Amino acid sequence: MTTRKRRVSDLKTADEFLEKQLQDPEFRAEWNRTALARAVSLGIISYRASHGLSQTQLARIIGIKQPAVARLEAGETNPSWETLNRLSQALGIEFLVDIAPKRKRRLVSKDLRKNAGFVEVTDDGRVLVALRS
Repeated sequence: MTTRKRRVSDLKTADEFLEKQLQDPEFRAEWNRTALARAVSLGIISYRASHGLSQTQLARIIGIKQPAVARLEAGETNPSWETLNRLSQALGIEFLVDIAPKRKRRLVSKDLRKNAGFVEVTDDGRVLVALRS
């Protein structure tokens, strides 16, 4: 029995892996449902890293407990509008959420989407979340 050595070049990229996962309808539905949560997660992690803060320190700034910061960073549950407002006020992050039916023009311009800190679009292209600080 011969075993073939794996090469780094044989490994899938994260984008290739995600593309494969998105072929599963259940995975795709959950991915779309948590678009806002993932965008907020990345925004908070980026803010915390760039300011050299621990989760506990960030929690104090926001006025929440550390486990709440951990849940936000996990990106599995969409935050409430109240939480988004609290994050925006405490951290100076602007959240732009644009939800539109198919074939409707977006309110958020392409320029703004391109220049925002992070943009998350669901597979059908109808939910957009942009963060700016």
